[in-house]
Amino acid sequence: MGLFDRFKEAGNKLNEASSLTPEEKEARKQAKMALKAEVVLEEAIKFVSGHELVGASGFGSRIYQLKDNTVIFGLNNPDHFWITGIEFAGPKYHEIQTTKSKSNTKGKSKTKKHRHGLGGAVIGTILAPGVGTVAGAIVGSHSGKDKIKGSSSTVGEASTITSQIEDDSSTVVKLTNATTGQNVQIILLTKIRDYQRLMSFHVNVEITNKDNSDDHSESSSHKPGNAKSDTSLSSPVEEIRKYKQLLDDGIITAEEFSQKKKQLLGL
Repeated sequence: MGLFDRFKEAGNKLNEASSLTPEEKEARKQAKMALKAEVVLEEAIKFVSGHELVGASGFGSRIYQLKDNTVIFGLNNPDHFWITGIEFAGPKYHEIQTTKSKSNTKGKSKTKKHRHGLGGAVIGTILAPGVGTVAGAIVGSHSGKDKIKGSSSTVGEASTITSQIEDDSSTVVKLTNATTGQNVQIILLTKIRDYQRLMSFHVNVEITNKDNSDDHSESSSHKPGNAKSDTSLSSPVEEIRKYKQLLDDGIITAEEFSQKKKQLLGL
């Protein structure tokens, strides 16, 4: 499903919600609150495919596990599923190389002083008529500027670091509809940490084993002697469907539906 289709789907749900009467909105709000109180675990997920099979929006989605170990993908009148398997495709990586350089400057300098001015003291006499002889001394002065000469050299070092960056992989989550018994599977975009979080959800091994045993005994399941057990298994499902319809029609609350479903399934 493309981005346009997703926005269209979200718009349809918004229009559907806006068409509800105040009583229906209040009933939905109460049902949502009751369902949220049943949540024991939740995680944000990203779909690759299958979101339409579980009634999820496809983006910004979350998976919730309830106290009865079923999972849902929304809080507004959701379908309930059992998780029967979680299969991670394995981590994927790509490499990047980073080069770091370091340099040190070494050098030497030499200072040479240049002097300018008189080289020493000059003693002389100045004769001035009528005055006499005046003896004076001029002391030589020195002036100048230091000049610095030097040389330097730079020594460089370079190091290359190779790092592995994890890319998105995928995880297949196998599900069984708790009402209809239909098996579906969804594919999620995951990294290792996402897979580890999914593994904290309860996986219903009993249903998985039952499905496997049914596959191996398909021929015996059609024998007349098993007709009674088939009827006993299908009867609760039919009853749950009836109560689900009552929930959809707003006749019963989500909490009442959940309690009745537990009763029928013997939970």
